[in-house]
Amino acid sequence: MLIDRARNILLWLALSLLAACGGGGSQTSEPPPPANASLAVTLSGLPAGLVAPVRITGPANFSREITQTTTIGQLAAGTYTVAASNVVSGSTTFVPAQAEQAVAVAAGATATVTVSYSALTLTLGLREVARFNGAVFALSPPGQARLYIVERAGRIGILDTAGRMLTVPFLDISSRVSTQGEGGLLSVAFHPQFATNGFFFVYYTDFQRNIVVERFSVSPNLNLADATSGLQIISIPHPNFSNHFGGLAAFGIDGFLYLGTGDGGGAGDPLRNGQNVNSLLGKLLRIDVNNTTVGQRYAIPSSNPFVGQSGRRGEIWAYGLRNPWRFAFDSSGLYIADAGQDRREEVDIAALSQAGLNYGWNTMEGTLCFNATSCNQAGLTLPAFEYDHGPTDTGGCSVIGGFVYRGKAIPELAGRYFFSDFCGGYLKSFQAGGGGVRELANWGIPNIGNVVSFGRDNDGELYIIGQDGRVHKIIRTSAPRS
Repeated sequence: MLIDRARNILLWLALSLLAACGGGGSQTSEPPPPANASLAVTLSGLPAGLVAPVRITGPANFSREITQTTTIGQLAAGTYTVAASNVVSGSTTFVPAQAEQAVAVAAGATATVTVSYSALTLTLGLREVARFNGAVFALSPPGQARLYIVERAGRIGILDTAGRMLTVPFLDISSRVSTQGEGGLLSVAFHPQFATNGFFFVYYTDFQRNIVVERFSVSPNLNLADATSGLQIISIPHPNFSNHFGGLAAFGIDGFLYLGTGDGGGAGDPLRNGQNVNSLLGKLLRIDVNNTTVGQRYAIPSSNPFVGQSGRRGEIWAYGLRNPWRFAFDSSGLYIADAGQDRREEVDIAALSQAGLNYGWNTMEGTLCFNATSCNQAGLTLPAFEYDHGPTDTGGCSVIGGFVYRGKAIPELAGRYFFSDFCGGYLKSFQAGGGGVRELANWGIPNIGNVVSFGRDNDGELYIIGQDGRVHKIIRTSAPRS
């Protein structure tokens, strides 16, 4: 009897557990799908060696990226999505016939799918937007669609949103600007909070050949600066020669103001300013211009590499430069186009956080020994990209640095750094990555003439400026990608 009672209790417990698990056993959980299916993905239409990331997603949170023809095994049965993006190589965009494909994969079987690419050639052209006598730079302030164009003689003009140059200059300081040699009003930098504080900074040379950076404010009339608001931030003596003034003031992503100064002039840097860390010439400087007062025109960021070191100027961020006429910031790094002496032009690329780099001048000219008697390359950072002048400067004579394209009008160009050459008069680009550059492209645009600078608006679109004062916008001339 005790055995029967025990058996009844166990039976009652078993029935109770079954009921608790869903209706007395009327519902059972589905077994997992067998992982014995396969998907063969074929990529076609791409040149050898070109990487084309394709993303496959499917059941059980499956996700994998492939870059070549592949068969994926041990898959659960179900529907998989194969997603492909455009692939850019130089001036050619490879477009998939279908951006997304849904593929049913049956248990125990192999499904196949082909991602077919076709080539579309991207061509670029120029559209003239302004002629401004002696134009050397162009930039839009934060929050504005208008383009401000810098004239070397000492004026800044405004190209309005209708494409018209305003007749009255935004700023005219021609009475204090010297255009001797390579001097003049060379650039403008708008404070990141320009929309609220109205501050902007100009980089020019005065009649004593000093490099001057001065802060101004906009007036209540947004078309005019307050010419009486000038506050000199820094004056760097440059007494010996009338060339190699550098020329750019620009705010970095960190909010500090960077200045690219030339080595003081003279062939071969006779004063050795490039390697002298107690001189502000031949350098990239970084200063803090926030909360500026008459008593303190700027502060030195504590993270600058030579702060507090005897015999070294705390303003220096990088050194060993010859004439960094133009440089540019991007999420991919800091690009410095440094003009060479007789043979090589270079572009130096560094991470935004890399401080204290020595780019080698005048020990090196690019990767060539310039000073053969002391060509010790220890501790030097050699260029990421360089090119030779060639016979009679057929390859160029002075690099003109531009910007990394981040606009929306030509998305295929994203991440490509544009540059030119004063003598070459071309438009070229490359993409940085992996410690070097790739996809060097010559966009085949003729008749630019002598190029002096680039410009950029708030949409990230780029402009190229000729010595003749013509300002051109870089545009697409081929059909846009689908």
